[in-house]
Amino acid sequence: MVELPTGDADRGLGNGRAWFRLPLWIQKSFGPWTTYGGGGVALNSAPGQRDYAFGGWLVQRNFGERLMLGGEIFAQGAAAEGDQGFAAFNFGGSYTLCQNFSLLFSAGHSFAGDRHTLWYFGGYWTW
Repeated sequence: MVELPTGDADRGLGNGRAWFRLPLWIQKSFGPWTTYGGGGVALNSAPGQRDYAFGGWLVQRNFGERLMLGGEIFAQGAAAEGDQGFAAFNFGGSYTLCQNFSLLFSAGHSFAGDRHTLWYFGGYWTW
């Protein structure tokens, strides 16, 4: 058995235990438009953490073969003791540079519950 540190400063990445997200998502595409979403539950038994529900819905549109833009509403319950949970809106998309590489981007902010600014910029490589 591996003993993990319990103090926040000593813990590093993660929360010291395996946890799981169990989602159920649906999707529908029509022409250049795609919409999908759903919800689920996160199961987290680490000290100070909680199980919580989550869900969201996204609408995106392709603008030719290289550019896709979309918006999403996402919400989740309280994930830890002292959290309120949150609901947020994000806007983002992708730009395909070549057949196997795209740039991904997203930015948003919560509008209810805990205050969060959410963003990412990344590369997506397939082979």
